[in-house]
Amino acid sequence: MIIFGTRAKILNSKEMLSYDCENCNSKGTVTFLFLARYFHIFWIPIFPTSKKGMSQCSHCKQILYANEMSPKMKQDYFMASAKAKRPITHYFGLFVIGLLCCMIIFTIYQNSVNETEYLANPKVDDLYKIEKNDTYTLYKVYEVKGDTLIFKTHSMSTKKYSGLSDLLKKYKNDYADATIKFTKDQIKSMQHDTNSKFGKIYSIKRD
Repeated sequence: MIIFGTRAKILNSKEMLSYDCENCNSKGTVTFLFLARYFHIFWIPIFPTSKKGMSQCSHCKQILYANEMSPKMKQDYFMASAKAKRPITHYFGLFVIGLLCCMIIFTIYQNSVNETEYLANPKVDDLYKIEKNDTYTLYKVYEVKGDTLIFKTHSMSTKKYSGLSDLLKKYKNDYADATIKFTKDQIKSMQHDTNSKFGKIYSIKRD
């Protein structure tokens, strides 16, 4: 069960101004109060939602919002509101999401750099994830002869790309004895041309 929702935190104002209450005539009992709301998951702040302020009399508990305040009090209210900053922890979720996005972008970039290197300098046991005729399978480099790569193909295929993970886990060594050959130019076409008759390379893995 995922617990989520919104919570509020009272913000501390750097300037504690006080006013006389026009409702109960108490002296210096009215101060500003600011509430910052945020969305949370399991009580961990994810992102800020709203900020609300008011004045309250500590004696009669009367609450006034900005549109109900006197002009002078309203001016002071907006100045105090600008100085009542929400804590940076309210942005914790956004920070984590931003960090994850950066990590994903870096991983994609690094994989692209690695695959360019793997194509330029192939090695035995490099693993290619291939899509051909709407099915997915694995090719493993068996031998490299000049500009020709010799592969052993996996004995199984799957209708979904995600199914390749199962092949790697459960049937890691189930490769056919027969081999197929591709030139490096053909391999490049499989990487860049989605309509290549040889199939499409989705990724290359090297242990």
